[in-house]
Amino acid sequence: MRRLRLRSLPARERAGHVRRRWLAGAAALLLAGTAVVLAPPQSTLAAWTGAEYGRGSLQAGTVNPPTNLQCTAGVLTPPTFTWTLPVGGLTRSGFTWSLSGGFTGGGTLGASATSVTVPGGLLGIGTGTFNLVANGPGGWTSTPVTGTVGMLTAVLYSCSVP
Repeated sequence: MRRLRLRSLPARERAGHVRRRWLAGAAALLLAGTAVVLAPPQSTLAAWTGAEYGRGSLQAGTVNPPTNLQCTAGVLTPPTFTWTLPVGGLTRSGFTWSLSGGFTGGGTLGASATSVTVPGGLLGIGTGTFNLVANGPGGWTSTPVTGTVGMLTAVLYSCSVP
């Protein structure tokens, strides 16, 4: 039988090989030690009870919209909308008006306001919609009342209420 001779590695390669084996062993021991030291997860049961009691009252209500919406406009006179304050319903905190349908803008008015003039700078040639709602407590609003606003030329304004 013939014997095979295995070549031995040079000293530098043997040292690198031994160093890699030593590092691999140290890393394996470190991981094993960490797994032993860490506590296993524990199951928990969460529960609570509350003995507090509250008392209050609820009240249903409606934020009534303004009534009798009217408007005027003309040569060098931007649209002015007037209305009658709502009667009954929840207490108003004010009014909010806005423009839509090609125009943008709007604002807020006090609780006793009965008119608003739409600034001519918010209008352009064409028509759009004026929306007015009454604001109530808790952010509640009335159904909107609407009118049409427009500008026929740079100095001639128009408005109408359905």
